[in-house]
Amino acid sequence: MKKILFIILILVLLWYAPELHAVPRGEEHGRSDDSIDNIENQIRAILEKVAPSLVKVIAENGRKYVASGIALEDGLVITSALVTKRPFAKLAVETTKGELITARVAGQDDRSGLTLLRLDKRKLPTLPLAGPAEVGNWVALVGLFYEKFPAISQGIVSRLGENELILNAPVAPGAAGGAVVNKNGELLGIIRGSVGFSFSPDLTFKDQSASIVVRGDRSRGDSLCYAIPIAPVRRLAEKLKSTGKIVPGWLGIVFSEDTNLVQETSPGSPAAKAGIAGGDRLVKLAGKPVANWHDIVSALAFRFAGDKVDVTVSRGNQALRLDVVLGERGRIVPPEPPRPITIPEIPDLPEWFERLGELPELADLDSALPKVRNYVIEFSGSRQLGVDVIDITADLGEKFAVREGYGLLVSRIVEGSAAGKGGLKAGDVIVRANDSPLRSAADLRRALDALQDKEAVLLSVYRDGQPRKFSLVPDKSEKRVWDVRGFTQKMENLKGHISDEAKVMLQDEIRKLKLAKEKALTELQKEKQHSLKKAREESRDLTIELKRLQAETNRLTDEAGKKIAEELRMIQEELRRIQEKIRAEEEGKKGKERD
Repeated sequence: MKKILFIILILVLLWYAPELHAVPRGEEHGRSDDSIDNIENQIRAILEKVAPSLVKVIAENGRKYVASGIALEDGLVITSALVTKRPFAKLAVETTKGELITARVAGQDDRSGLTLLRLDKRKLPTLPLAGPAEVGNWVALVGLFYEKFPAISQGIVSRLGENELILNAPVAPGAAGGAVVNKNGELLGIIRGSVGFSFSPDLTFKDQSASIVVRGDRSRGDSLCYAIPIAPVRRLAEKLKSTGKIVPGWLGIVFSEDTNLVQETSPGSPAAKAGIAGGDRLVKLAGKPVANWHDIVSALAFRFAGDKVDVTVSRGNQALRLDVVLGERGRIVPPEPPRPITIPEIPDLPEWFERLGELPELADLDSALPKVRNYVIEFSGSRQLGVDVIDITADLGEKFAVREGYGLLVSRIVEGSAAGKGGLKAGDVIVRANDSPLRSAADLRRALDALQDKEAVLLSVYRDGQPRKFSLVPDKSEKRVWDVRGFTQKMENLKGHISDEAKVMLQDEIRKLKLAKEKALTELQKEKQHSLKKAREESRDLTIELKRLQAETNRLTDEAGKKIAEELRMIQEELRRIQEKIRAEEEGKKGKERD
């Protein structure tokens, strides 16, 4: 009996063993097809779910600019600032059903590159919000492909942070402002653009009035997408909806180099009011560990004036938790990376450098990340005193009797500048600007940049070992002066350090500029020749017409002269007859008198 049961057990195991089951060939193909169909159906379902909330944002002013947009609650749409950063006469959104709805700008944030629009007509359906994402999650990007929509692409989360999503997914032109959704069609974030990279700058030039960075394009990450998570987007949208503008949160702390060590706090700043002091080390900000200045900037990226944040500082052997209410950026500004501004006209620069400034910007790289173009030239600094300064060492500080041990030695005064008019002299040592210590020319530049128009800066100066105060109103940006010769020399030295790849790109851009210039000159020459030919033809026609009129005038003059002469002859004949008649009557009268 046991033997029979054992045999039955073996047969049952063999029957249910999956590896021993043969699958018919046709059925195996059928399962594969079902799997593909299932994936396609899921992607279509995601697209159908997102499409009603997706819009094409259209701005027109002679030209047409488009971007993607995603509907939020209360008839609001979040989109890319690319489409509204230019002046526009008309602004509207188009739904995937073809309906055109007039829109207006409710607010815009230049730092994140996002714009909030308010629809004039009606609300659109909104997407459910996704929970926290993880690296490796599957995502879909839904937006425009040029002007066509809806378009969809897929990828995975490569890296994530509190304020950014890096996705291994291609970004189609026009997709900026579109949606990043998960497998359930829930909104994860807003597309900003493709990611670009560059290594350390080829040239960095700084003086007391400007910071200039020239960076070559080394590599591109076209297959990577930069997006902003929906949580900070919603905080941004709420602030724009209520106030129409973004006021970044400000702590008021100066850090030592690229660390989390507090060098000092600005008097009256939110940090000072909360009890943070020089020598403290920030270890946690807004619930996020911070180890350097970049971590602090990231933690404050979507925090606004008036927001309350928790700060943990290390003081000695103690950890202190403090609550800070962020304020508006004050007169004294903490260190900040150089920001691109309009390139001013600078005399005596090499011709090839001027051409660098004319290189076109790639629109698809306009994102919250550092801009990467064929060449980037970044200027920072807006006001200047008209001085050349040198960072003093401790030895020089002792020599000039500067108790602080730091400062900026004035080596030259620009004639007619604010410094010259205000009484500064070469040999003065500037130690503070508006109570902000000056350890480098960059500190002076930041203090000047924080001023409002026509606002004076209070300088603490040592002259002959004696402290003095000077209040000066810096010159405007159009009077900015820096060491052009030194900058030019550095630009010349740069030629030997640019990589071969960058040189080829630069030469290609210059070649394109030359071709464009030659084409424009050729077209202008043709236009001039055509205009000259037309003018000559008109002149010839006018000459012929003038001759005809002159001939007609001569003919009419001749005819009129003949007619007048004939009439004059007839009048003379008539007068002669009248005179003869009068003479005959007088003679007849005399004859009668004689008789």
